[in-house]
Amino acid sequence: MIRVVTVISGIHFLRYFRIINQLGIFRVIFLLAIIAFVIKATLQPGMMVLQSLLVVSVVVQSHFSRKDFVLLNNLGLNNPGYFMMLYLLFVSPFILLYLIWPDFKALGILISGTLLTTFFINPLRKVRKFQLPSFRFIPAGSWEWRVGLRRYIPVFVAAYIIPAVFYHQDYLFAASVLLIAITSNAFLISHETVNMLVSVKSSSVSFFWYKVYLQCAFFTLFSLPLLISSLVLYPEGIRPVLLLFVNSLAVQVFAVSLKYAGFRPGQITPYNMAIIFLLNFTFVIPALLPLPVIMAAIFGRKAISQLKLIAG
Repeated sequence: MIRVVTVISGIHFLRYFRIINQLGIFRVIFLLAIIAFVIKATLQPGMMVLQSLLVVSVVVQSHFSRKDFVLLNNLGLNNPGYFMMLYLLFVSPFILLYLIWPDFKALGILISGTLLTTFFINPLRKVRKFQLPSFRFIPAGSWEWRVGLRRYIPVFVAAYIIPAVFYHQDYLFAASVLLIAITSNAFLISHETVNMLVSVKSSSVSFFWYKVYLQCAFFTLFSLPLLISSLVLYPEGIRPVLLLFVNSLAVQVFAVSLKYAGFRPGQITPYNMAIIFLLNFTFVIPALLPLPVIMAAIFGRKAISQLKLIAG
């Protein structure tokens, strides 16, 4: 089985290499720089636990979004042993890091989270969609939020419940704002059809800024309860939370810009989340704070040009 795991790991690495190669040398260097800064920033006391949680979340997301159930069943590999070897191989650099740079709490979270994930070997059953009682305040132009809320309503509920239950942990309010920011960014990987764009009776510039306004407005609306709660309970620690919120707002603008700069009618572009996800953590390094704004300005111009081209 070790040989099979090694071969399949090589296939995965080649697939990811092809995806990265399509980004171009500038974007690859840019992504590597951000990853290096994020890893460096999380190599501080108390931050390595957050780093391990992020790694586990990537493993969980990859495991539950895989499409190889039939293939692995035919090969007799759809079992916890195979996934344990595969995922432990992927996270082995972090395991070595936590052993060399001793943080056994982070090591325990990483190993236990990875091992627990491997026991879910069957596809998740399709759960009946949660019927939202009323979201009439969401305009039709913000269809991403209507669809996204139906799909990710458990995430938003968890973002409110966890800080409410463990309110003595002040960092959970900031973590929940960050969770809402990343989730709302994920709404934008789905692209509308050309007919939906053409049917909007407004200029390309007006349409773009309207989408930016809606994205920022709804993100602010859903983050506001957490910001107010953090201000009331921990007024002395509100500055980092506000810094995170402002950075997330800039990333929301960039996410809209990136979507329409590389518009793919009717398609889903999950690879856009790679750079968007990382930009949400630039608040950790003060020197990188202007980066989302600069990127939003660059891609915003491209987005408007692309919309003009599509609208004719």
